Amino acid sequence: MGDARYKANLTIIMKPTKFTDPLRFSIEKHNFKSDDVLRNQRDRIKRTAQLLRAMTLEGIDQTEVILTYQDDLELKRMRARVFVTADDSIVLDHGNTLPIHCILDVEFIEN
Repeated sequence: MGDARYKANLTIIMKPTKFTDPLRFSIEKHNFKSDDVLRNQRDRIKRTAQLLRAMTLEGIDQTEVILTYQDDLELKRMRARVFVTADDSIVLDHGNTLPIHCILDVEFIEN
């Protein structure tokens, strides 16, 4: 129940402006804060589990997810496939990388 209120408040306070096109995504164009966007350890563990699940499902049936992430200016959303999940970053389709500490949410797309 606490998670639902947290997500509801998060949605109201910080709305992503638009989807980022993964073909035009370039890590060099983004400045990311060094602090993790998630404050508690439980949420970080959940994010890691979601990223590992996304990577596994991508290998099975090329599953795409919606990543909500934050750079130094705003929240953004991107539809992408997660190919590799490492300790500090993930590798997306087209060879793009994204630091894990900037990822706020991983949303699985229902087919």
